[in-house]
Parts: sequence; structure tokens; C-alpha cells
Amino acid sequence: MEVIGIRVILGVLFVVFSCVAFLTMLHLLGTPHTHHGKVLKLIHRLSGGIAVALYVVLAISCIAGADRGGPEISPRAAIHIAFSALFIPFVLVKIVIVEKYPELRNRLFTIGTVLFGLVFVIFFTSATSSFVDGTGKVRPVASRESEEYVSLGKELFVTKCAKCHRLDIALSARKSQGEWRETVSVMRQKDRAWISALEAERITEFLVFLGGQPGHD
Repeated sequence: MEVIGIRVILGVLFVVFSCVAFLTMLHLLGTPHTHHGKVLKLIHRLSGGIAVALYVVLAISCIAGADRGGPEISPRAAIHIAFSALFIPFVLVKIVIVEKYPELRNRLFTIGTVLFGLVFVIFFTSATSSFVDGTGKVRPVASRESEEYVSLGKELFVTKCAKCHRLDIALSARKSQGEWRETVSVMRQKDRAWISALEAERITEFLVFLGGQPGHD
């Protein structure tokens, strides 16, 4: 499975377990003395712990792959990083209040609500980055009608990729869109000054388009 696909699954699970933790917290704050209290506390702690663990895994994965996009950080990415960085401090404050300062537990609703909001901000700013490029425009997807992008991608492919290997090697390969994007990204790491991030995207679009043409199946 592609790395991006795994991140999407982990991201969805992150949202789901965060929702469970938030909803059980609301129920506990609203009716703290019900006979289901112990069960709800257990569910709340387990779901919250799993959500934090998923957050850590996603953060490590994103940090490990951050270098592939080049040294530039877009304003959108900076906002995403800032909100993501706020998640752990709020979690730690919440845990400290629960364990050490019971007189401040009236603040848990506010902290929990902020955490819940951050979950969605983190998830959806990350999700939109898959569809928007560094200029803030929606990334065009290559198709039979996008002749301009295909033509540009072909020109870049011939000019840029021939520097390192014979072109027939790439033309004979059969890969999915995600696999081509990963391959082109790896090739770009060899000389970023030679292939820009936008050029790499155009080359990827051309290779994906080529795989759907007669004689290239």
C-alpha cells in the first residue's frame, strides 16, 4: 500500500478515536455519577491514548517525508505545522489537570473542545495539501483533454530524465499514479536544481497519462 494511502487511513482513525474520546468526555462531564462511569472513563482513556499514539505516528511519518517537497514551506503548510504543534501541549495540560488539580476540572470542557477542534484542523489541512500545490491552486490532474499539461510533461520528461538514464526504462514501466509520484520524487532528490517540484509533478502527470494510451497498457 502507498505511503499516502496509509497516512489517510491513520488520519481517519485519528479522527474517529478523537471523536470517541471527546463524546465520552462530554457524557462524563454531564453525568459523572452514572453506573456506566467507570466504563466510560476506560473508553475515554483508551480512545484518547490511541488518538495520541496515532498522532505521534503521523507526525513522525510526515517529518520523515517532509524533505521530499524541497526546502520551501508554503503558508498553508506553516499553519498546518503550527496547529499540529499545539496538539500535544493541550493534551499534556489536560492530563495534568485530571491527575493533579481536581479543582481545575471545570476547565476540561474548554480544553477538550479545543483539542477536538485541533483534530479536524490538523486532519483537513493535511488532506487539502494532497490536492493543492504550493501556489494555492488546485493541482491539475492529467487526462486525455489536458493536452497542454501532457505536452509540457513530455517535453520535461525528455529533457530532464534523459540526464540520468535511458528513457525507454521509464516508458516500459507500469505503475500507478502514486507509484510514479514516488519514483519521480526519488529521482528528483539526486539533483533538485535540475528538476523543480512543479516540473516533477508535470513529469508524473505525463507518465500516468502515457500508461492509459493504446499501445502502452
